[in-house]
Amino acid sequence: MDAILDIVLRYLHVMCAIIMAGGMIFISLAVRPALKTLEDGPRESFQQVMQRCFHLAVYLCFVGLLISGVFNWMKLAAEYKQIGPQANAVIGIKFLLAVIVFGVIAGRTSGVLKLSGKVCHILNLHLVAIIILLAAVLRYWRLSSGGA
Repeated sequence: MDAILDIVLRYLHVMCAIIMAGGMIFISLAVRPALKTLEDGPRESFQQVMQRCFHLAVYLCFVGLLISGVFNWMKLAAEYKQIGPQANAVIGIKFLLAVIVFGVIAGRTSGVLKLSGKVCHILNLHLVAIIILLAAVLRYWRLSSGGA
């Protein structure tokens, strides 16, 4: 039963990360250039629907990442302790950056954050790339210290 839970939560974590990062990259590389070809009325309607759908996906993914991330952190705590304090420091940085990503999206959606959508998108795209890099570093440390 533990193996099934491990697999399901790892799958949830990876899928949520793929949806968020992939969605941001797709918006940058495909949607934004395509929007430039539309007239103002249809462009605004499309943007509103797309943002509403993508933000819903991001909120759901954030919850999935939070649940699966906390589970993985607790499950791997002994391995992270073996690596040393730098492992928990990197986990803390990943968590902080994820909260900032969510805050930028929530702040922009609610109107509290007055940055342009493009600035918020580029900021979050870079933060997500850093989070993925830190995840790769953690994975490398775990594998090189004898973990799974």
